[in-house]
This record gives sequence, structure tokens and C-alpha cells, in this order.
Amino acid sequence: MDFDKLNRDFYLKTQEYFNRSRQRPWLGWKKLLPHLPNRELFVLDLGCGNGRFGVWLSTHHSIAYTGVDSNQYLLDRATEALPSAKLIKADILHPLLVRGRFDLVAILGVMHHLSPAAAAGLIRRAAAKLKPEGILFLSFWEFNKSSETKIIKDLGNNDYLVDWRLGVTAERFCHLYTDPEISSLLAAANLSVLADFRADTSNRYLLLQKPKSGKSS
Repeated sequence: MDFDKLNRDFYLKTQEYFNRSRQRPWLGWKKLLPHLPNRELFVLDLGCGNGRFGVWLSTHHSIAYTGVDSNQYLLDRATEALPSAKLIKADILHPLLVRGRFDLVAILGVMHHLSPAAAAGLIRRAAAKLKPEGILFLSFWEFNKSSETKIIKDLGNNDYLVDWRLGVTAERFCHLYTDPEISSLLAAANLSVLADFRADTSNRYLLLQKPKSGKSS
């Protein structure tokens, strides 16, 4: 089964309803704020969807925001919400065609759609886009803790098909990351852990920082 295609088709089928369901910030995002410098931030949001993270962050900081997503409908909604943003239609699983370095790179609501190998590659590419002392902000969805989520099929190796029931019915591929898998991803990133916490009932967040020298540690 082509899980990448399954998820692309999922977002095409659910895009209108997905957008409606993603209008509010997650409470866990607030714990990012104390770690941010008090100046304008250059922000890269990978898998940005409708730009809601950028909208939320812009209420707390001056930001120069770049969002990348493969779904045009959601990017159009991001354009409406963030008219001054730079928005790029691209597959974040491929080399990132984004110039410059960033104070903050966010990958939120994305990791569960990726195999560990794909996730490791994405994290390495995201880390390479950080400025020295830049922060990588990750979330991992622990969907087994969500009472609103139904697992349709256990595919083995912590891979599942998970349902969607808002507006239309659809299924998506999700990987449930274990603690050892996340530890392995962190080791590959060569970034320092600033924070590791759970919030929003079923999200685990990680704040990772690049060394001041810009070199891996």
C-alpha cells in the first residue's frame, strides 16, 4: 500500500472539513513562547496546512513566516489568513526548496503520517534550515489516547489506518511513535532537547535547539 498517496488523497477528500476543524490553536503551543527570543522571528512551518500556527504565533511575536504544504486548498486558506506570508506548494518529503535559515522551524500535526525513516529524513532537513540557536518544534500525535479517534486496521509495526468522520468518511495512514523511536529520531537530529512534554490530551511535543556554533553536537 502506498501510504503517501493514501494520505495525499485523504487531504484532498477532507480538505474543506479539515480546514474547518483546524481553526483554533492547540494549548500546548503556549509552552513554546518562553523559549523564543524577544525580536522578529524568521519562521518555517513545514506541513503548514491552513496556516493556523502562523496566525497564532503572529499574535505573540513579530514574524516573517514561510509555510510549505502540498495541498493547494489549504494553502489558499493560509494566504487568506496570512496575506504577507511566503507560501510554497511542495512535498516536504523531498529536498526543501526554501532559501535562507530560520529562527524557528515547526513540524506540527505531521509526524504521525510518516514512517520512522521518512521522519528521520525530514527532521535532518529541517535541522539544516535552522540558524545557530534556532529551535525545531515538533509534535507527535498519540492517537491511541484520543477518545474521538477510531483505529480501522492494525497494519503491524505501530502502523495503523485511522478514520475521519467529519463531513465525509475517509481513512489515513498513521504511525504511533514509541519512546525508543522518538529517542532514535532525536539522536539523528543532533540537536539539544529544550523541552519534552505532553499536552492537548494526545500530543507529545519536543523543542530542540541547534548549538550556538551552528555545528552538530
